[in-house]
Parts: sequence; structure tokens; C-alpha cells
Amino acid sequence: MDEFLAKIYLEQAKQECERCFHSIQIMNAITQKKLDDDFFQHALDLIHHAAAVSRIFWPPGGKNKQSTKRAHRRGQALRDMLQLQSGHAVQNRSLRDHFEHFDERLDDWAENSRNRNIVHRLFGPRSAIGGVAIQDSDIIHHFDPATKIFGFRGEHYNIQELATGIDDIYQKTIAKIEELDANKALQRTSR
Repeated sequence: MDEFLAKIYLEQAKQECERCFHSIQIMNAITQKKLDDDFFQHALDLIHHAAAVSRIFWPPGGKNKQSTKRAHRRGQALRDMLQLQSGHAVQNRSLRDHFEHFDERLDDWAENSRNRNIVHRLFGPRSAIGGVAIQDSDIIHHFDPATKIFGFRGEHYNIQELATGIDDIYQKTIAKIEELDANKALQRTSR
């Protein structure tokens, strides 16, 4: 991948990371009770922007084999540039998929929930809602600020690990953009 094109992708990744940081900042303010706002909306914003970063470096497959191969080559080239390893915290888009396909997850809940109880937007420890009538799979959105774990129907995602992964990519992206800019400046002066 040429440096011009790489910089375009890296600039986009940088912007998406900065949007993640904005969401994290608001989520932290809400958690610390410094701001009264919708925590789960900002969590969703974080998850969507993190997924956008993920797609730049780990593109999903598609129906068109040629465009999928091209995207996978691009992702590999960018990962190599930043030395991103497989299994990186940002690579996992499972939580985003739950939101993206919420209707399917709700269909599954409606068909399989034993007592048909549902809990939306539980903010705090799981123990805040007790009893055998509510299963983990009945809790649609759950965030425990003490553990920084986001739950969706019994699946758990560490938001701190995601934030740390975003910061890792951001720092590496900034360094690579600076390197590319320095290379470009050097090429100009050597002409």
C-alpha cells in the first residue's frame, strides 16, 4: 500500500479513535456522577466508533470475493504498519453485532426466555436485580461501573480493555502519520 493511501486510512482511524475518547470521557463523567446523561447512548457511540476502527484494520468478509480480498490486503498492510497483533481488543466486534442485530437478539429472547422478564439499562452490579425469575439472558444492557464490564444477555465485555486497545491503536496511528509526514517532507527537500 502506498503512503498516500495509507495516510488516508490512518487519518480516518485517528478520527474514529478520537470519537471513542469523547464517548469514554462522557461515560466516565456519568459514572463519577459529574454529569447527568444517558450512559448507554454514549456506550453505544463508543462501541460503534470502535467497530469502525476495527473494520479499518480487520475488515469483515463480504459477498463480493474480489472486494473482500482487496479489503483483507488493506487490513493486513495497515496492521503490519502499526504492528497490530491478532486477538487485539479492538478486533472483536461481537458487542457491536449485538446492537447492529438487536432485532434478531430480541427475537431470540422472546422465543427462549423462560419467564419473559426483560431488563433494559441496568447500571450497577448484577446483584441489584435478584431472584430466579430474571436470568442473565433477560438483561439486555448492563454496565457495572465497579468492574467496567458491559453485559448483553449474559455475554460480558470489558470496556476498559476496549478503551486501552483504542488508545494503543491511536498512539501507533499518530506515530505512523508523523513518520509518513516526515518522509513526505524529506522527499520534497531532496528534490
